[in-house]
Amino acid sequence: MALIVPPYILGVSVTGSLHSKEGLPCQDACLYEIISDEFGIIAVADGLGSAPFADLGSRLAVEAAVSYAKNLLMDCPEDGLDMSEIPINMLHAARQCLEGKALEEGFKLTDVATTLITVLFYRDSVYAAQIGDGAVVAKTDGALALLCGPSNSEYANEVTPVTCSTWESNLSFAEVSSGAEHIAVFTDGCQRAALLKTVDGYTPFEKFFNPVFSYADEADDLGGSELELGEFLLSEKISEYSEDDKTLVLAVLQGQNSHFPPKDIPSPLTGEG
Repeated sequence: MALIVPPYILGVSVTGSLHSKEGLPCQDACLYEIISDEFGIIAVADGLGSAPFADLGSRLAVEAAVSYAKNLLMDCPEDGLDMSEIPINMLHAARQCLEGKALEEGFKLTDVATTLITVLFYRDSVYAAQIGDGAVVAKTDGALALLCGPSNSEYANEVTPVTCSTWESNLSFAEVSSGAEHIAVFTDGCQRAALLKTVDGYTPFEKFFNPVFSYADEADDLGGSELELGEFLLSEKISEYSEDDKTLVLAVLQGQNSHFPPKDIPSPLTGEG
């Protein structure tokens, strides 16, 4: 079967083992879409476990973010767009949606608290905005770079959701002007497997991303590849780093056609398989 021609996106959210044991729904959500052969949009959210409707909040957030960007890109000419503003405005659209839902249902905004990462790529340029934890990693001209990532908070598990009154002051933004080949967007359930923490902060773990991106390059059936990606995130190898829900979205902007199945990913802590 022939390989799929870039650009394309595949991704999945899976319920963590802890939530499965407790009978809780997956509180992660992801949504993405290719708009023409040049634009792609991604939204990834992680509902806060302390919020009673966290799963609803994450789902509404990604739907509102992607809907905003899709409508904008389909209605406006390329030369009239400020690409860097779109991911930030996707966050605003999600916030407004959650405010409206809370008002409609008569509950507190914090009841649908969620993090949110939004990404727009245009050809080989990438624009990303983030509120909360999780991360965006790009492979550009063969090198990995952490575009947006978890903050070095003073307190463990301290997260600022998009529903927080001070969310805008905690927003982070990054871009790649050209040369982007792959993008990975993921929630904090994947962080310990995908990122190395150093004295200077977080850095992408090559032995995670190189095989994962190679796997995405080899996709010939997006539906089947997403099923395998879900199995990978639920595997003992990945689950040993976190019992939380996990989301991983992969975008291929330029294919490399290398081969390295993701099941061979070694431990980021030991470097061993």
